Amino acid sequence: MAVREIIEAWLSENNCPVHEYAWINPKDIPFTAEVRADCALNYCGRYGKCWTCPPGCGDWEVLRDKFQAYAHAFIDTTCTPLEDSYDIEGMEEGRKLHDEADKVLIARLGEEEYRLTGAGSCGICAKCTYPDAPCRFPDKARSSMEACGMDVVNLSKIAGIHYINGANTVTYFSAVFFN
Repeated sequence: MAVREIIEAWLSENNCPVHEYAWINPKDIPFTAEVRADCALNYCGRYGKCWTCPPGCGDWEVLRDKFQAYAHAFIDTTCTPLEDSYDIEGMEEGRKLHDEADKVLIARLGEEEYRLTGAGSCGICAKCTYPDAPCRFPDKARSSMEACGMDVVNLSKIAGIHYINGANTVTYFSAVFFN
């Protein structure tokens, strides 16, 4: 089964957590040096600590060219309600739910050829081997969309997906690239 058919089958299931999605041409995805430079501010604490975050994930322009060489992109979101705008635990729970959705999709895609980027950096290993040894799981490791230089705010507009889904919610994005 082709990647698109697998994703469409997953989307049709009652328990699929996807809030919104779009199929777009990867060449329409905006990549910017500014988004990538924001990673160096290290708000998430992962800059320079793993293979899927800068500088370990590589040059953003090389990544842009790699992603834009794919024929298709599937953009999806999950949306989680929060108690209030300071509900950090709810945001973390929403992130976990989004990561679980990515894991389910990855399992469905199996051996198909694709590349997934998501919300935040890879969390497969308790401690990343960066920079002392190669990545243990290069085929499973997932970079954040922003680490690759993707401007998710403008991508949401291009894809017709809401970046903000109302007060007291958190929305996370992922992208699957395939031929």
